[in-house]
Amino acid sequence: MNLLNTAVLPAGALAVTSAAPLPAWAEEKGGKILTAGRWGAMNVEVKDGKIVSSTGALAKTIPNSLQSTAADQVHTTARIQHPMVRKSYLDNPLQPAKGRGEDTYVQVSWEQVLKLIHEQHDRIRKANGPSAIFAGSYGWRSSGVLHKAQTLLQRYMNLAGGYSGHSGDYSTGAAQVIMPHVVGSVEVYEQQTSWPLILENSQVVVLWGMNPLNTLKIAWSSTDEQGLEYFHQLKKSGKPVIAIDPIRSETIEFFGDNATWIAPNMGTDVALMLGIAHTLMTQSKHDKVFLEKYTTGYPQFEEYLTGKSDNTPKSAAWAAEITGVPERR
Repeated sequence: MNLLNTAVLPAGALAVTSAAPLPAWAEEKGGKILTAGRWGAMNVEVKDGKIVSSTGALAKTIPNSLQSTAADQVHTTARIQHPMVRKSYLDNPLQPAKGRGEDTYVQVSWEQVLKLIHEQHDRIRKANGPSAIFAGSYGWRSSGVLHKAQTLLQRYMNLAGGYSGHSGDYSTGAAQVIMPHVVGSVEVYEQQTSWPLILENSQVVVLWGMNPLNTLKIAWSSTDEQGLEYFHQLKKSGKPVIAIDPIRSETIEFFGDNATWIAPNMGTDVALMLGIAHTLMTQSKHDKVFLEKYTTGYPQFEEYLTGKSDNTPKSAAWAAEITGVPERR
């Protein structure tokens, strides 16, 4: 990144501080290293400067399969180890002969690619302004900040004159927009109910469109793996689990006979929710006091639910036709 800043920014625009010296073990040819990534704490074995194996460093009941993949992640032949540029773009950046997905790639030197980035970045910014520069995609990243690609990219783009960012994220983009209107806050990143309270007080646990035995193997920074441990305790408790998912996930397999699997057609979740809501309403199992005190707009929603507003009652039978889930289920 220091190279990119130095090569692209005008002289004097950025004061670059040198990184701290690497720890001594980083230069060792072999041994075991305790480290952590998004999939948790790991013991990594190195021989002749190459990772040969990795194992989880924390005691656990449910193994985290990702923690054994460090060697494959680092040394896979799928990694791009040199700058690559589309051939037709390299020949004519302003008007490439072939579109994306139709071209071959050419390996270039770091000096060449930095020059190309600088020239095109400068051209686009001068012609169209900072709004034409998108620097919002975060993709995959290392834990922490020093090697977080998005932070470094956006720091550079800010110094260069600004850029267009993004709203939300891949995981909760829709929820961040919807939830403030439903519960008054973003909710997905608020303080959540703790695992022990859920385990102690739940009579039935519903997993809707989720595969936590997969997603709990990672975290935003580094997982402490407590989520997986509590799912193990939930299984031991024998409490029933209802899993609503078109795919029979590893979580459903994990719970075995404790889990009831409901598999709606893909993309029909809302129809299933409406069918459930209609059944609760017609059987007077909805909490009228709560709805009147803490919500707005329920009368209009009920008109839609009953079909008063559009002549289509959102009944269980109606939902079954769309979702493929039997009415009596």
